[in-house]
Amino acid sequence: MTVLDFTKKTTPVIDKLIKLGFHYESTDKTEAEGIRNPPQLITTWENVMNGVILKIIDTYAVSYDENDVLYQTPTEYVRITDDCTNISVTMSVEEFMELERITNSNGSTFPRPETSFKRITNEN
Repeated sequence: MTVLDFTKKTTPVIDKLIKLGFHYESTDKTEAEGIRNPPQLITTWENVMNGVILKIIDTYAVSYDENDVLYQTPTEYVRITDDCTNISVTMSVEEFMELERITNSNGSTFPRPETSFKRITNEN
């Protein structure tokens, strides 16, 4: 029996993406292109209202030691692209988790700062 359960917890990164107004778009996998270009798993999220695309890229950092032995270390980073200007910023997942707001090239900031509503009563 298959069950759909919306109460399951998500990862902190996905919670952050949802809080910033991003919606899941797609997941793509690229194959390795030789030894120096390892495979990548790219998960794309988009904030359509604000024209911003975010990609989480899982790949391997490639390095060699003094004996030319290849080492591939798993690594994950985030690339955020503004749709209007096509300018991208690449950062670590840790840096992304520290973001509170994003401002696009049109000057729109999201998520919008929360405003509090305080009722004023006339007590005459």
